[in-house]
Amino acid sequence: MEEIAERIEAARRKLLDLGLRNPLLNWREQKARGARIVDEIPREVYRILVQEGRSMTFLPARDGTPADDEDALAGEFASVARQQALADEDGIAARHKDTRLQTPYGPERLQYRLLNSYYAARTAIEEQGINVLYLALGMLVWYEDQRVSKPRMAPLVLVPVSLERRNVRTRFRLSWTGEEIEANLSLQAKLKADFGLELPEFDA
Repeated sequence: MEEIAERIEAARRKLLDLGLRNPLLNWREQKARGARIVDEIPREVYRILVQEGRSMTFLPARDGTPADDEDALAGEFASVARQQALADEDGIAARHKDTRLQTPYGPERLQYRLLNSYYAARTAIEEQGINVLYLALGMLVWYEDQRVSKPRMAPLVLVPVSLERRNVRTRFRLSWTGEEIEANLSLQAKLKADFGLELPEFDA
């Protein structure tokens, strides 16, 4: 049985799209959907959302002027990694332990993006019976080779989530659906095939 499982997994990996059109390898922010999370520590978000099973809300930015080019976004994600390192050494700030996910959008733009995400996810469930809404925890900033200066970004861990609200006047709440949490298999295969690197397995 173990050998069969290994063959199935090998066949599954062969079907993975390793091209740069795959958003799991070359993530780019969409114009109207999705919400970028900033200044949070992934392991703390995981603890609250998954281990403790609590819902989280979204906090708009004061200025509402998000970065919109690849270099700025890459710097933003690198800052998250630094926050993680600082948390390991100096403790965790209160804003990283609450249930409010910080975003770079003003209130109206945040609501617009969440509403579009909500309707898109609901349509996918109604028409196809599948959940397409995931929270990406951790982002790898990588380059195709030493000659390429344009950064690529790829999510590391994918948590299936749902967006819900009680009525039109209340905030959207993000919750883990209880479905399987997955590592980015496309990224694992890409790193191994192109760079000979083994991405550590995700242990939920």
